[in-house]
Amino acid sequence: MDQPRACGDGWWGESLAKDEGLWRLPLPPEAAAELVGAARAEIAANRGPDLAAPRPADLPHSTAFAAELRARLDGPGAVVVTGFPVTGEDPREAETAYWLLGLLLGRPVSQSGKGDLLGRVEDRGADISSPVQRGYESSAELPFHVDRTDVIGLLCIRPARSGGLSRLASSRTVHDLLLAEHPELLAELYEPFPNDRRGEEQPGEQPWSGIPVFSRTDGDFAMRYVRRFITGSQRHDSAPRLTERQLAAMDAVDEILRRPGVALDMELREGDLQLINNFSVLHARTAFTGDGGGRGRLLLRLWLAFPGSPALPEGYASLYGATAAGSYRGGVWPTGTVPPGLGRPTSQLG
Repeated sequence: MDQPRACGDGWWGESLAKDEGLWRLPLPPEAAAELVGAARAEIAANRGPDLAAPRPADLPHSTAFAAELRARLDGPGAVVVTGFPVTGEDPREAETAYWLLGLLLGRPVSQSGKGDLLGRVEDRGADISSPVQRGYESSAELPFHVDRTDVIGLLCIRPARSGGLSRLASSRTVHDLLLAEHPELLAELYEPFPNDRRGEEQPGEQPWSGIPVFSRTDGDFAMRYVRRFITGSQRHDSAPRLTERQLAAMDAVDEILRRPGVALDMELREGDLQLINNFSVLHARTAFTGDGGGRGRLLLRLWLAFPGSPALPEGYASLYGATAAGSYRGGVWPTGTVPPGLGRPTSQLG
C-alpha cells in the first residue's frame, strides 16, 4: 500500500462558526413556491414517495438551487438550507416538497428493512446499546459516524425542547491531523476493519464487512467510520479480532474529534434542511429531551445516491452494492430485495 498523503481542503468548525454564510443557504422564495405547488399537485394525484418516481421537470428555480447544493456537497461536503416550508396545514406538503428536492439532487435509497424512503428521526425508545437497534429511533447521544449512503438529508420539522445539537466534522481534517501526529496509526486505518452488519445482511451474506476507515480509489478520498459497528463486529466468531493497533488508531480518531475547534456545532431550527456528504463529513448528535405526546423532536431523513459520489474500494461492495463513482448504491433494503438500478450511473436514473 502507498504511504498516506495529505488530503488538503479540510475545514475546522471554529472557522465555519464565525461565518454562517459559508454553510447556511436560504431557500429562494421562487424555489419554495415551486416546490410547494408541485407537492400539492403530487398529493392531488395521490402520488407518494416511489423509487420509480421521475426527476421533476418544469421547476427551473428549484433545479438551479439544487445545482448549487450539489456544488456545496462536492466541495465542503455540508450545507444547511434555511427557510424550507414546513408549517403548512397539511404535513404532506412539506414531506412531498422535500422528496421532490431530493429527486433533483440524486436518487433515494431505502433506509431500513421496512423499505422506508422518507424516514422519521424521532425518539421511539430504541436502545442503541443493542446491536440490532438504530440510533435514529432513540434520544441518546450519537457519537461521530457516517450513514450507509452517499448523501444524507435531515429536515427539521420540530426541534427538541432541549439538546439534540447537531455536530459536523471534516473527514479530511481528521485525516491530515492523524498524518501529522500519528502516521503509523493512519496507515493502520487504510487497512480493512470488520464492520457489523447488524442483521441487515441479505440471505447467504456474512454478518460483517471488511472496510477501511480511510481510502483512496482512482484518486477519490472516502472515510467510513462507525466505531460501535466496528466493535460490534466482535460478536461474530467469523469476524477478525480487533488488534491493539486498530483500537489505538480508533482512539486517535476519537481524540481528534473531541478537540475544541474541530467540530461545527449547530442547532437545527424549524425549516432547516441539513445535507451531508457522508464520505467527507462525519456527523454526531447530543442527547435530547422532548415534549412527548407525539410532539417531540422530529427530523425527516432522506438517503440519496449522488452523481458526484467518489469511487470506493472493492471491500465496500458487500455493504453498498456498487463501488463505481457516481453509481446508484447504498441503503438498507428489505430481505431479498435487489435495488432496481443498482450499479448504474445515478445521473441516468429517473
